[in-house]
Amino acid sequence: MAWPAGQKQMFALALIAALMTVGTLAYMLAAPPGYLRRTRNGVPYFAPPVINPAGGRPLDVNRLAAYYRGHVRAGLYAATNR
Repeated sequence: MAWPAGQKQMFALALIAALMTVGTLAYMLAAPPGYLRRTRNGVPYFAPPVINPAGGRPLDVNRLAAYYRGHVRAGLYAATNR
């Protein structure tokens, strides 16, 4: 059974779109860009909290980095795990 020309074209477009999707996902898994590895403050994702030497409480590294970059309000709540 032969397909009409419109169905062949639609199948070809769907096949190209599927191949591009799979290729893009494979590329993103093989070589992810740098902005997917770190936050905007330069802190790696899933970084463990650091211990405050003065009080022994854990500090959120992302908020601590924001404080040292000049965002003072971020530092006010760095020691509270909010």
